[in-house]
Amino acid sequence: MKKVLLLALALFSYSAINAQSNIVKVNPIGLAFGVANAGYEFKTKESQSTTISALYYNISDISGVGIGAEHRFYFDGEALRGWHAGPSIGYLNLKDEFDTNANAFSIGGEVGHQWIFDSNISVDVFGGLGFIVGGSDLSGFNSAAIGIGVSIGYAW
Repeated sequence: MKKVLLLALALFSYSAINAQSNIVKVNPIGLAFGVANAGYEFKTKESQSTTISALYYNISDISGVGIGAEHRFYFDGEALRGWHAGPSIGYLNLKDEFDTNANAFSIGGEVGHQWIFDSNISVDVFGGLGFIVGGSDLSGFNSAAIGIGVSIGYAW
């Protein structure tokens, strides 16, 4: 019984010391504009993090899925909290109304602010600019994109 209590205490201490070094989040508001994403953000350094995300795209008769990565620099000195900015990259597999398929790659940047509340709920408000290469065979596809969003997640 003592070993179980010591193990529980050690795990609790570890999680308290290393609190909020991971967040799973979704951007449900983007779905109203035809783009939805879900991601996993994890602390990489004291004031930096990386996010891996999956994306659903459906705008102007062009639809598809993609994956992306973003690296964030937090200006308040603590990863996952406060003002942040950083570069992003992505890959999209898209199809238009004429069944034309295209692979597109994106590169861009994003700025925002993220809060983590006592309940471990996170809210991330962000905006960014991206440029897309590939996809020029798709009807009506634009090579630049402005994105804004609000992601809601759970931090641990």
